[in-house]
Amino acid sequence: MISRPLAAAASALADGTRAPLAGLSDPAAVLAGLMDLHGSVALARELSLLDRPAAPPPAAASGARAEVRALAADRLGELAAALDHVFATPFHRRNKLPDAAAVLATLEQTGVLAARAAGERGGRPLASAAGQLWEPFGELASRLLGRIRLETRTLREELAPSLRALGSDAARLERLDAAIAAATQKRRERALAELVPGLARAFARGLRAAVGTLPEAVDVEHVAAWFAQDEWLRRELQRMELVVQAVLAHEAGRLLSLVDGAAAAGAPA
Repeated sequence: MISRPLAAAASALADGTRAPLAGLSDPAAVLAGLMDLHGSVALARELSLLDRPAAPPPAAASGARAEVRALAADRLGELAAALDHVFATPFHRRNKLPDAAAVLATLEQTGVLAARAAGERGGRPLASAAGQLWEPFGELASRLLGRIRLETRTLREELAPSLRALGSDAARLERLDAAIAAATQKRRERALAELVPGLARAFARGLRAAVGTLPEAVDVEHVAAWFAQDEWLRRELQRMELVVQAVLAHEAGRLLSLVDGAAAAGAPA
């Protein structure tokens, strides 16, 4: 969670200013922070296996390094384009986000407008409305983050044989990467799981501020204004897009770094 894209996304979700993380320039400290005791033991075991001599893989065909890099870049580019398409038209019916009429109905049904008319601010009605309104947005965010993790993991598995075929050094690097990924998986998943709740909290803050600016007599046109390009609801979608793109950049960066490292390790001396 300390890569630059994810650090920027986490900052966008924070309630206040966060102190900078210490020791980010020390790779060993970063790796240790991502592992629990079980992960450390598992990594040590895998590292001991890496030191055992193995039969060299068959020589890679000419151009194999360029082919595996192109395949990784193409697949990641397709995923990035699909995510861009979602956020280009976020209120398309396929995304199942509420329209202005549905948002207004939720504000009425949860008692937000009645409470506001009575001079009450926030409280249980607003919390209930925020939870109900956020639900489809949260489902969209979770679905997109799940897609990134699934597709990058699938691509990693597909590329593994080609990476190992680039040579013995490339094969060793691929195995080392797999071992580190397995040892840090729990902590990484735990950190990623905090992103959607962070988006939910930001959404609730935005809704509270927006409700506070509504006139005494509220109709659908007032709520529809929230959907305009520079209004709070669009800003929350932009925040979601930032988080989704940051996770993609993080996962794609890890994968492309592995591919480039294996290609360099497998290059003739």
